[in-house]
Amino acid sequence: MKVQNKRSNSNFFKKLFIKLCRLFDYEIIDQGDLSLPVMNKKGLKNLSNLGSESIVLPMGRIKIKRPVKSLDIILRTCASVNMLSQSKKRIFKLPKKNYSLKTLKSIINSINNSKNKLKKVKINLIIIDHNSENKVIEKFKKLLKNQFFKSEIIKLDINFYRKKNKKN
Repeated sequence: MKVQNKRSNSNFFKKLFIKLCRLFDYEIIDQGDLSLPVMNKKGLKNLSNLGSESIVLPMGRIKIKRPVKSLDIILRTCASVNMLSQSKKRIFKLPKKNYSLKTLKSIINSINNSKNKLKKVKINLIIIDHNSENKVIEKFKKLLKNQFFKSEIIKLDINFYRKKNKKN
């Protein structure tokens, strides 16, 4: 019995289809192994080229025309009181200041992990704080002290905005 070689026939059409996709700047996904044959990349790897193009699966390939020069990260903290409508207890039953400190540590770790990738990007972390204790603010400052990026802590003065609102 003769065995037919159907695989080579399908490879020919696959290669032809990939060449057409490249020609028209389309991206396809091989669902068998989650690879992107047009780019010769596996789906598990980083698909974007930092500063030149970004690949988002629903939208496809997006060329970056204006590179990012700076990134401002704004964190609003309020370590002293619960939210106005909060009636439930927190998951881990810790004071709110612990969550604020963990959030800041997580942001700092993320920035530090991206340090090599974002060499040309100026990063600025701004903390807008509302009524946190001075001990918490000092812990924030201690965490931010020896970082490579700029940071500042701004105390939110609600009375300033109330006065402005009354004038208008």
